[in-house]
Amino acid sequence: VILQPAPAITWRTIGGIIDLYVFMGPSPREVIQQYTEVIGHSFMPPYWSLGFHLCRWGYKTANETLAVVEKNRQAGIPQDVQWNDIDYMDSKKDFTYSTEFGDMPAMVNTLHSKGMHYIMIMDPGISNKSPGNYGPYDLGIKLDIFIKDSHGKPLIGKEYNDILCEHLLESNPTTQLKKTSYISFTPYITSTKYK
Repeated sequence: VILQPAPAITWRTIGGIIDLYVFMGPSPREVIQQYTEVIGHSFMPPYWSLGFHLCRWGYKTANETLAVVEKNRQAGIPQDVQWNDIDYMDSKKDFTYSTEFGDMPAMVNTLHSKGMHYIMIMDPGISNKSPGNYGPYDLGIKLDIFIKDSHGKPLIGKEYNDILCEHLLESNPTTQLKKTSYISFTPYITSTKYK
């Protein structure tokens, strides 16, 4: 490509197919609009996701989490989102919550009633410590949605100090469907000690 002194370009090629787009504008703003019509528009995050989030490891119960939210409200801190780290999990297993967080659905409903959002930490690995007794693992084996090693066996990694886990193949559409279905609290109850 050779830029000319005049408003022109000389383009020499030895072959191939060229897709050439010319954005006529006429203003720079309209050129950008035309360009994004071709390449697609940027993702617009939800407004609440840009607000104040609070997350930390160490909340021992759902009530303690709510107490922190209430202290923020009393201090005039406009908190939009509350998170929980792995403390809520039963034995650090995804899609479970411990007996200390047995009232988690009520906690989430309370946050929602205050106009807040709730996010729980999710880890990329599914524990293989309780085969036959842990729904996400058993279903993952059945649906064949774990990453494989060079021998075609589920790849086993390590998270934390005591959990061996198998990592989900995120590009598999079935993985996404199953993760979405496990996000509701009904499967959580069936996959933990909490009854």
